[in-house]
Amino acid sequence: MYKQFVSNTSFSYGEISPILFGRGDFDAYKYAAMTILNMDVIQTGDIKRRDGLRFIDHLPSRAKLIPFEYSAEDFFLLCFMDLSLYIYDKNYKMIACLTSPYSYQHLCNIKWVQKGNQLYIVHKDVEPKVLKYYPLEDKWLFDDWNFVIKENGASAQPFNRFDDVKDISITPSGLEGEISLTASHDLFDESFNDIKLFLNSGEVEIFEIETPLKAKAVVKSKLANMETSYDWKEQAFSHKRGFPNSITFHQNRLVIGGAKSLPNRLWFSKTADYFNFDLGEGRDDEAIEFDMLSDKVNEIVCVFSGKHLQVFTSDSEWMVSGYPLTPSQVVLKQQTKIGSISDRFLPPKLVEGSTIFVAKNNKEIREFFYGDINDSYSSEDLILFSSHMMNKPLEQDYDTSNRHLYILQSDGSISVLLKNKITGFNAWFRYNTDGEFISLSVLAGRLHVVVKRDDKYCLEVFDDTLFSDSATEFSFDVGIDTLTGLSRFEGKSVCINCDDYVFEAIVMGGKVDLPITSKHIIVGIPYMHLFAPLPLLVSGVKPPKLLRLFDICFRVIDTPLLQVDTGDGLRSLTCLDFDRDNILNQSIPLFNGDIHIKAKGLVRNFELPLWKIQSSKPYNLTILNISYTVGIVR
Repeated sequence: MYKQFVSNTSFSYGEISPILFGRGDFDAYKYAAMTILNMDVIQTGDIKRRDGLRFIDHLPSRAKLIPFEYSAEDFFLLCFMDLSLYIYDKNYKMIACLTSPYSYQHLCNIKWVQKGNQLYIVHKDVEPKVLKYYPLEDKWLFDDWNFVIKENGASAQPFNRFDDVKDISITPSGLEGEISLTASHDLFDESFNDIKLFLNSGEVEIFEIETPLKAKAVVKSKLANMETSYDWKEQAFSHKRGFPNSITFHQNRLVIGGAKSLPNRLWFSKTADYFNFDLGEGRDDEAIEFDMLSDKVNEIVCVFSGKHLQVFTSDSEWMVSGYPLTPSQVVLKQQTKIGSISDRFLPPKLVEGSTIFVAKNNKEIREFFYGDINDSYSSEDLILFSSHMMNKPLEQDYDTSNRHLYILQSDGSISVLLKNKITGFNAWFRYNTDGEFISLSVLAGRLHVVVKRDDKYCLEVFDDTLFSDSATEFSFDVGIDTLTGLSRFEGKSVCINCDDYVFEAIVMGGKVDLPITSKHIIVGIPYMHLFAPLPLLVSGVKPPKLLRLFDICFRVIDTPLLQVDTGDGLRSLTCLDFDRDNILNQSIPLFNGDIHIKAKGLVRNFELPLWKIQSSKPYNLTILNISYTVGIVR
């Protein structure tokens, strides 16, 4: 037997996939782990127990969260449910409940962009809306998109000649007022009601269908003549044709990317006039529109404003350049051929100058970044070494304060990426809870989630002062020995911190008896953190028969409790016995320094870790360095 010393000073690659457990030649192997669950890799490469979850409110159903930041001091959390919207202020008080046009089936694919006090929302099957906030009146409401009406009475909305009616002509009976429209072939049905047509240099709006060949209309802007015309157009967005599929703001224009019946078309509003899409005479500030033409129809999934306008389609990624963008100075170039998910919306996120998006294969998190030398974009897979963490992702958001990208998975877990280009960190780790995460959103530097616990839906927020989930704090002027009001925990095992005395109990009848009289109490659901190292790779031709762990040292900071399994069960270290009478009503003691452990573990199955850190106790844990000595028998 000979000994080998191992030191882990950083976990900058986080948890990596089991398919790499034999690749010790990768640099990533030296700075990675087998499992990092409910622990964060922080920006210095250390690991700590993740924050707990503070309970905010019960929700009546599944929900989707969207942030709304009006100012640095005024921000709101929008909680979309089936045909309803709850709005919470920064103190998590519900301040409005609105009827919403979006059913739960729509919510996975609504797209939005905020401008000042307005949130523009689109879905290809729902008439586009603007959610408006009036701060002086403290009022919220949904409004329709109202396109500009020009001086001649015509609307400045996009019109299009659709292929399925290109062989049909229309003849008007007059130039203004109420007129009849006669089609050369069957055309008109109930779907044409309220549709506007651009005909003979004028605009008409249909208000009555008489026969498939004839309809009544009112003239909005005077027609130039009453000639039969094949060159008529209908409004691009309608209940008949569908509505915009994605939106953003770029160079002070509202950009619409694709629509249900026009999936590969781009529209740019007039500069600083967001509901004016009149092409006019092609002057620099006037509207722009064009199709994205290639060897196949590229359904636009998302438009994103970065250094350039980035267009993500079902098959590839594009760049629209031109500064400023004008009808005569706009260049469209295909960049990469990865493709994005189209059946649900995961908004791309700007991370350190790159745009992060989820590939259409549901297996890759791609970094889309611009190179000045080649004047083009490239795309790299950020989750190649941790591909096991991808499970049909549903949502994503980014927190700039801690450089964490959060990706909600369909199994109810959250995969987290810590990315830092300066240090080279690309660390993945995971969160789970008692239940499943349903939705997530970062607002004011805090991650908010909807969690399904049993058959109930809870709105919660990660809180660095808590170390249990769905937690609630109680404060009393006079100490109590029985805590009531816990019906939402009925029958559950909870962890309770009463004036720094920590214990576990099962809630019965909505209450628990406290071992001491307490004024400040925190009650929450325990969650387990788990850290396990990668299998030790031993150099040499002949593989070892067994490994023996001799000793291990953890360097910790601000840590009251460390529970470690070195092969003979969990051992609790660094903390005092919290049940001892002499520390009741005192602060929980924290430990800073090195913790040395003599170990006894033998490993013959090299898929198992030599040791692991595991605990569901509600205490902070921060580890700076881990080193250990291993005996090797060949």
